Amino acid sequence: MCLKFLRYSNDMDRSLILQKQLDRYAPICINTELTGVSEADRGALAVLIEAAMVIDEVFYLQVWYGNPALRDWLKEHSDISNLDKLKWMYYSINKSPWSCLDENEAFLTTADSAVKLLEKSTKAVPGWKGLEYKVAFPMIKPPGANFYPTDMDKKEFELWKSSLKDDQQQAATGFFDVIRRHSESILDASIGSETLSSAQQVVGSPHDLYSVPFSLEYKPLLIKAVELLKKAGDLTDTPSLERLLKGKADAFLSNDYYDSDIAWMELDSKLDVTLGPYETYEDTLFGYKATFEAYIGIRDEEATSKIKLFGDHLQVLEQNLPFDDSYKSKDVVAAPIRVMQLIYNAGDVKGPQTVAFNLPNDERIVKERGTSMVMMKNVSEAKFKHILQPIARTCITEEQREYIDFESFFTHTICHECCHGIGPHAITLPSGQKSSVRLELQELHSALEEAKADIVGLWALRFFIKQDLLPKSLLKSMYVSFLAGCFRSIRFGLEEAHGKGQALQFNWLFEKGAFVLHTDGTFSVNFEEIEGAVESLSTEILTIQARGDKAAAKSLLLVYGKMIEPLQVAMDKLETVQVPVDIAPIFNVGEVLRESR
Repeated sequence: MCLKFLRYSNDMDRSLILQKQLDRYAPICINTELTGVSEADRGALAVLIEAAMVIDEVFYLQVWYGNPALRDWLKEHSDISNLDKLKWMYYSINKSPWSCLDENEAFLTTADSAVKLLEKSTKAVPGWKGLEYKVAFPMIKPPGANFYPTDMDKKEFELWKSSLKDDQQQAATGFFDVIRRHSESILDASIGSETLSSAQQVVGSPHDLYSVPFSLEYKPLLIKAVELLKKAGDLTDTPSLERLLKGKADAFLSNDYYDSDIAWMELDSKLDVTLGPYETYEDTLFGYKATFEAYIGIRDEEATSKIKLFGDHLQVLEQNLPFDDSYKSKDVVAAPIRVMQLIYNAGDVKGPQTVAFNLPNDERIVKERGTSMVMMKNVSEAKFKHILQPIARTCITEEQREYIDFESFFTHTICHECCHGIGPHAITLPSGQKSSVRLELQELHSALEEAKADIVGLWALRFFIKQDLLPKSLLKSMYVSFLAGCFRSIRFGLEEAHGKGQALQFNWLFEKGAFVLHTDGTFSVNFEEIEGAVESLSTEILTIQARGDKAAAKSLLLVYGKMIEPLQVAMDKLETVQVPVDIAPIFNVGEVLRESR
């Protein structure tokens, strides 16, 4: 569904369009009991939710420099009319003026831009409050978000990067630094009557770009978060949680996240907390820069104990991956997997909701310690009930609908996250140079990595069944549930990493005869062809990553990561019967805070 609307005949037209966009999200109340959480940790929980709200502020700023002003403006005016209410509601889901489900097309017009007062830009005049201007947003979402100057292109960046020393290059391409211009800093300082720091004054530099660590760029907000994290650390009676929270506070100030990420991997607490800069999806220019996010939940001990199998067998999976042995790692570390019931999320949680994540993304830690996975079971259950089951009733042939079940859906999600931790990460290029898949594939990395985790995850489930580690009864269910899941993810849009990666997989498997379209517009799995098709695509993606072959990655995504006619048939059917695209969680924060106190 791609809605184009630059002009409207009246507010009613706009309201109808916005309501239609909102209806793609099913509002779901997320209620999680605090049973088993100590009084001390309940006190820490209340403070952590406050810290997560600060993280939210950082993320708004990372998306676009005018985003906080636009957010506040829309919220302030949301009760003026029904249209204003709808604008605010849809903005709150997307956390920007660009619609996640519509290839990041703007759903607001420039007339909706925030009006900002520049109080100190002119001399005081009696009866005049000062100079006002509209913070107009670009209709096309900036590919570099607010991590780079808006007028910087790749060529300028690469030319500047080539002039830097090795450690400076690491900052330029690292997760935790933004790129700014000296010329803009001088202008901003002159307007605000500020003094440039010595770090920003480079006399005679042939290049206009420079790096700024997150710890300086977001300093006012991060200081607030630090105070709250330290307070929560003092309140908790769980040693590993205290270590994590105080370590993360130190990282916010030092810009060194290594120790705090190790502490996160070693967290052993009823209260499960993930907080900091991690994912790079927002940086579609290079895929280098990380956005801030926060997930707070209660550890589900019973569910966690049941899935230990997957994390313990990563080395076995690595050694049996369907690509050349020379690319395989011999020291994959077992990955801890934690299942939790989500209480609250913030930061980079816009649009379609995450059901699981595999972190950290720092290649140093992945190589030395592996990764850790967190599964959010209550979010998965909500998506299965409200999204996947209606999709199956609409798009899967009647004979195969019986194979759709939550166990298969959830088990593949586990394997997806596990498979982020295996396969190529740190690589050696044909020239002998050491690099990483992320640095070589740049903006293509996210989509290809999501496709890898998905398809290799499906291959891994078949491997486990062959090894009698999983029941054979799972075999048909996992393939049919995966097919239904393809339609779910592709509806996120082909500009989104998961959506594009899923389109690649569907089109490859359809071309190989593994998926079949019937005359009634439903689909089924060809169980005779699916195993070979899954393995061939796994081999293709893993080999591209191992070689750091950006040209091959671009070609693969260009050919297969698109909307073909059979896919459009499914998308049209789902829109006709109005199956939601995703859920919009409603957190009962007030009740949680009352229970915590």
